[in-house]
Amino acid sequence: MSDKRLPIVEDITGLSRGYRLRWRLQFLGFSIFGPADQLPSRDPRERLKIDRARRVLRAHEAQGTPAPDEVIETARVNTAE
Repeated sequence: MSDKRLPIVEDITGLSRGYRLRWRLQFLGFSIFGPADQLPSRDPRERLKIDRARRVLRAHEAQGTPAPDEVIETARVNTAE
C-alpha cells in the first residue's frame, strides 16, 4: 500500500442506508477519537474505505454490472503490506 490516501467511494451500489450511516459514524469516530495520523497501511479510516469499496465491487459483480474504475482500484489495494 502506498503512502497516498484513498478516495471515499461515492458509488453506493449494494450498500443499505443502515450500512452507510454506520460507516459514516465509524469514519467520523475514527477521525475524532481514533489514533493520530499514521501510514495509510495502518490507518483504520483507510481500511474502512477499502472494505466499503470491496462491498460495492461484490454488489456490482453480483448484479453483472461494470464497476467504476475508482471502485476497482480502491478494492484491489493490498492491506497486508
